[in-house]
Amino acid sequence: MTNGEIERAAGFLAAHAILFLAAGIVLALIALASVVGAIHLLRRYRDVIRRTFTSALGYARQFELFERSLARSRAFLPGPYLVVHLALGLAVTAAVAVFVVIAEDVVGHGAVVTFDLAFAQALQDSATPSLTQVFATVTWLGSGYALAVVTALVAVYLARQHDRLAAMGWIAAQAGGWLLNYALKEAFERTRPSFADPLLAATSWSFPSGHAMGTFILLGVGSYLFLRNVRSWSAAAVVITLALSWCVVMAFSRLYLGVHFASDVVAGLIAGVAWVAVCASAFEVIRSRRRTISAPEVRLRQQRKLSGIDT
Repeated sequence: MTNGEIERAAGFLAAHAILFLAAGIVLALIALASVVGAIHLLRRYRDVIRRTFTSALGYARQFELFERSLARSRAFLPGPYLVVHLALGLAVTAAVAVFVVIAEDVVGHGAVVTFDLAFAQALQDSATPSLTQVFATVTWLGSGYALAVVTALVAVYLARQHDRLAAMGWIAAQAGGWLLNYALKEAFERTRPSFADPLLAATSWSFPSGHAMGTFILLGVGSYLFLRNVRSWSAAAVVITLALSWCVVMAFSRLYLGVHFASDVVAGLIAGVAWVAVCASAFEVIRSRRRTISAPEVRLRQQRKLSGIDT
């Protein structure tokens, strides 16, 4: 695409940005309602589904070849622990690859920069006072002070639930995310958008967005900790949909207020994905080792209890 085509596309997206944002949220809510409805239908008719599946499987097992193939294939299937780490590793790899592509284009002043400048100017020209106030409130909720307060409250709650591992991991994840964002900003040193009459002033470096990255890390790690203890597909659908929707709204507020370029918030979200995957993997490793270490202790306590009863 030529620079002119990129600028026209950026102008069109900026002119309809609010409409696209609202449509995206509505579609996400419709998808959420569909998923939750499907889960409820599966629960309601699970006995029928189980009987149908069991009868079909029983018919298929009459064939000796199928039984042999099934038995052999089980040996190659990875366990749940390995599947989780493979998925998390894939997420980290994909996120880092996309981040590097965006960063290279930003540093090289490629097509991404052309789009950024045109989109930022077009969005600034179409801003209204009422929406500016709305997004100023949204962006305040993603500030470092607000995220620090939420981090402290969640840490206190986890500590009172006698889950010190989760509390320490939670604090480490948020602090590590902040340090990572600071290091990336200092590494790229990209200046923020500049306008004659800015809607909001910001002085730190622009790439990647701290609001987008911090919000994603907060909600991503929080969703992981919540869903790890609440095993429900309906709860997972609700939590993930609401968390992702809020992350998108938060990221867009930075664009609307003119303090970030589009590539800044996209890179912030992608960096957040990578960091959340790293934190989740670390949590799983630590919990697995704790279970491995504590298992002999539990057996020893049980043996001592049984010996005391016998005597």
